Amino acid sequence: MSYTLQLWEKPVDWPWPTTKKEADAQFERVSDSPPPGQNPKFLEWGRALQERYPEAMDVWLDGSEDGVTEDATLGFGINTRTEHWDAAFNLAWEQATLRGLSLYDPQSGVHYLGNGDVPEEPDLQVRFAVQARERGDDASAWAEYRRWAARGNPHALYALGRALRFGAMGQRRHFDLAAALQVMGAHDAPTRQDAQAFYERFPIEAKGRIQTLMARLKSASGDMLLTIIDGERKAVDAAFTHTEQMMLYTRKRIEAADALEAIALQGHEVAAFQYALEVVIGWEEPNYENARYWCQRAVDWDHEPAKRLFALMHERGWGGPVDMALAAKWNTAAKDQWQQEQKQRQAKEEAESPGGLSLAPMAPAAPATTPVAWTGSVTRDLVGWFAREGNPHAAFHLGTSDQHGRDGGLVNLAQARDWYAQAAEAGHADATYNLGVFIEDGIGGPRDAQVAKALFMLANTRGTTRRVDDLKIAPHEQGPLRAMVAALREPGRLRAVLREKGLQAGAGGIGAPPKGAAGAAVVAGASAAAAAAGLSGTDWGRTGGTPIPPAAAASPQSPAPSRSRGQLAQDEGEDDDGDRMPERDRSYQRTTFSLHLGHLALLIGAANVVLLILFFKEGASFRRGMAVMGLIAAYGAWRTGRDFDWAPAARAAVAVVAAIPMVGMAVSAWMLVRSFRGRE
Repeated sequence: MSYTLQLWEKPVDWPWPTTKKEADAQFERVSDSPPPGQNPKFLEWGRALQERYPEAMDVWLDGSEDGVTEDATLGFGINTRTEHWDAAFNLAWEQATLRGLSLYDPQSGVHYLGNGDVPEEPDLQVRFAVQARERGDDASAWAEYRRWAARGNPHALYALGRALRFGAMGQRRHFDLAAALQVMGAHDAPTRQDAQAFYERFPIEAKGRIQTLMARLKSASGDMLLTIIDGERKAVDAAFTHTEQMMLYTRKRIEAADALEAIALQGHEVAAFQYALEVVIGWEEPNYENARYWCQRAVDWDHEPAKRLFALMHERGWGGPVDMALAAKWNTAAKDQWQQEQKQRQAKEEAESPGGLSLAPMAPAAPATTPVAWTGSVTRDLVGWFAREGNPHAAFHLGTSDQHGRDGGLVNLAQARDWYAQAAEAGHADATYNLGVFIEDGIGGPRDAQVAKALFMLANTRGTTRRVDDLKIAPHEQGPLRAMVAALREPGRLRAVLREKGLQAGAGGIGAPPKGAAGAAVVAGASAAAAAAGLSGTDWGRTGGTPIPPAAAASPQSPAPSRSRGQLAQDEGEDDDGDRMPERDRSYQRTTFSLHLGHLALLIGAANVVLLILFFKEGASFRRGMAVMGLIAAYGAWRTGRDFDWAPAARAAVAVVAAIPMVGMAVSAWMLVRSFRGRE
């Protein structure tokens, strides 16, 4: 049985038909035209088809077995009894499109035009994309849908929107773009209903964004439409990168958190996962319910670390009730996803390596780790999980907690030093600065002035406010310090450099249990609980550690949820403008000269002296006023003197200047004493 088709070529000066009626008219005109002579494109097309599927070529309807004909059209048949006749049909269409030839199917009356269009049958255009998806080739399917979307195919537009809505075909979600593309590509009642239902779920301000985006897409065509789609998607990823840098290198924590939430609302799974941490450590009151909500959103968007954290939240009762069944479910789901990703990565490496032998470096075996000792503080335990996952913001938060004994823990300077080192290695500016302070002063471990200066220089490049010229670097130190900074800023090298120089923290580093019998009991209880639960030490984080089930540890009570950020958290050391100050600025000395009340008081005291000298008058009220101003100036002198972190000579000069108001106060007080004695 043969499936007949006609191959024809549109004259160059004719426009491509846009409707079936126009295509029929052009085909009839070509068929009725005088024979133009042999068309070499027909021969090339026929040979390409016969080389791939020779058994499918049943008969040339014009009697020309070699495909050479002088007619304007070439009739041929495909044997439908062969196994691959449908693939032969697709190849015939593909080869014809490559040469600008068109196929006419007289059985269905469908024209497969040489520009790839199928008038009034747009679903046929995306046949290759559908087949690619069925065989699991997402990359080819996405490329094919993009090609037809550029030509305005509604099926392709709708498919792109669905992919961006559900994260299909290997694409990251973008909800605004997904809604716009689905509405534009809805082509029948079910798709219109689905697109409208999805659009109605957006708030009013988001609907305005979608309408603006849709207007831009409708006004574009061809490659410009794809450019807009790619630009919108890249903008979200770029905004996430910028937000991460803002949180690492600047002190605009609140602005960064707001931007992170906006990115997460677009379906960015990593942003949602990070925001789950931010609502705990970046707010005035930790909101554990909100943290669980955003963690669940990241789980819904198939983020593997979020599944592990979500399991732990159900096990520990963080932000909601304890549910061991759900904890086991999400822990298993995380394991399965991780194993699947490992298999895909290994298969890709083998496919890209010669002879199927992977040349990727062997991953080092995971070091044995001490079981995690849960403290009972939700903030510390939740943030600790993020920190063990490598999050620099969580590591910095734990560093400040251990330095000052917050979040239910004791002061542990060695452990704080370790956390600062971990965060600094990931690029955290304030952690880099604090680590420099610890190494400079020998806090929590050995000291080294040169490494401290290198860390201060590195922190300066990352956004801290201390000027490099304040370090008083000698000329002979510049070369070694530059080399040290270059070594410290290499990815994953900072802690290795500290170990090489013997500057790692003292006893009780990261993850160490409390000392004494209490610490031994905690670790023993954790180990026993792990054995009873049958849990793997790698289930809950990259560095391992087995949590204590709720039956073995009291579940802490979560505070009432609060979204208020009017009063900034003192534990984060934020100033009145919402900028986070470096830890040294709060615990030790100021790094730079800053204008504030102390300097104003110093000026008032200086004015006091001038008034006493130039405008001295008799009268107790005037002298009392001068005495009060002198007292204010004395406070200013004391307050200002604490705000300088200069060399001893500079401090001495400042002390002399600051002593001037003291003279004014002393003169005023002496005059008051004389006045009272005169009355007696």
